[in-house]
Amino acid sequence: MTEINKDPFDKIQEAVDNEMAKTFSKKTLHYSRNPVNMGRMNDPFGSAYIKGICGDSMEIYLIIENNVITEVSFFTEGCGATVACGSAVTVLTKGKTIAQVLSLSPRDIIDHLDGLPEENIHCAILAVNTFFKAVADYMFAY
Repeated sequence: MTEINKDPFDKIQEAVDNEMAKTFSKKTLHYSRNPVNMGRMNDPFGSAYIKGICGDSMEIYLIIENNVITEVSFFTEGCGATVACGSAVTVLTKGKTIAQVLSLSPRDIIDHLDGLPEENIHCAILAVNTFFKAVADYMFAY
C-alpha cells in the first residue's frame, strides 16, 4: 500500500507505535500487545489481588504440584507496562519450584523486559508483590 493509499487509522497507529518505541523496549511492547498467560483461573491453589498506587490492579493465579508451579496466569486492569510485567512474572516463574522463585525481584522483571521507564517501575513492583501474595495464599492453604 502506498503512502497515499494508507488508511488514516494506519497512519495514526504507525505514529503511536513510533512514539511508544522511543519509551519502551521491543519486548515490553510485544508483551503489552501479546500478553502471555493472561486470564483468570478457576480453582487455583493460590491467588492474590492487589491494586497498585497508580490505580492499576493485578491478579495472579497459581497451580502448584509437587512444589512446582505448573500453571500461572495473571489478569490486570492496567496499562501496557502492567500487562507486560504480568506476562514477565508468569514466564519467569512457570515450571520453577517455590524455592527457586523466592528470590524473584522487580529488577528481574525489568531486566527480562529489557528495561522500563522510571515512571513504570511500580508496575514491576505490583506484579512481583501480587505474585508473592499468591504464593503466600498457597502456602497458608496447603
